[in-house]
Parts: sequence; C-alpha cells; structure tokens
Amino acid sequence: MSTRTLSFLQWFGILAGAGMWATQHVVGYGVGEAACSAGGLHWRLDYDRWQYVLGAVSCAVFALAEASAAVVFLRTRGEDVGDGPPENGRPWEVIARRSRWHFFATAALVTNLLFFTVPLLDSLGSVFSVLCRQS
Repeated sequence: MSTRTLSFLQWFGILAGAGMWATQHVVGYGVGEAACSAGGLHWRLDYDRWQYVLGAVSCAVFALAEASAAVVFLRTRGEDVGDGPPENGRPWEVIARRSRWHFFATAALVTNLLFFTVPLLDSLGSVFSVLCRQS
C-alpha cells in the first residue's frame, strides 16, 4: 500500500468520526429549530426521520473510520523507532513516520470504538425527547 494511501487512511481514521458527529449534532439542531419555529412549519419536516438518518450515516462513518484505522494499524505493525540506526537501508524518516502512523492508528482504534455510542445516543436521545416545548 502506498505512503499516500496510508497517510490518508490514518487521518480519516482519526478525524472522520468526530467530524461527522459534530456535523450530525449541528444539522440535527438546525432541523429541530426549523421543525419548531413558525417559519419552518410549512416545510413539514419529519424530525424523527432526520435524526434516524443522521444517526445512521454518522455510525456508518464511524465504522469506516474504524476500518481505515485498522488497516493502518495492521500495515504498520512491528514498526519501532528504537534508539539505533535505521535497519534494512530504510531512511530514518520512513521508520519514524510509520511508527507515528501506528501510534495514531492505535489511538483512532480505541477512540472510535469508545465514541461510537455518541452519535447513536445523540440521535436516539433526540427522538425520544420532547422536541417543541415552550420554556
């Protein structure tokens, strides 16, 4: 696998899940505001359907981010910066880069797995809560 592909997968694995959850949360809030406001009543938005779709898309992106982090983790397994000279004639930059990718892929595997429940609970909590309530 090329260096550029591994780099892309590493950054996708780290950032895609969090970015998609933030997008889901902001768009879901906007849909809720539009569904409850007087100006948005003529759109007849189905708030629950929007939340389910946003939650499903967000969970799918989290699963893709987890898979891409797993690919990087498996491709860079065994890379160690160590404290000696580079082995097998590979330059120092390549060894250090691949070991950093392995570290970030490990972090992405753990955090994506832990935070996978956040978009799920965000969409389900929004659906089962009272939407348009006067304060």
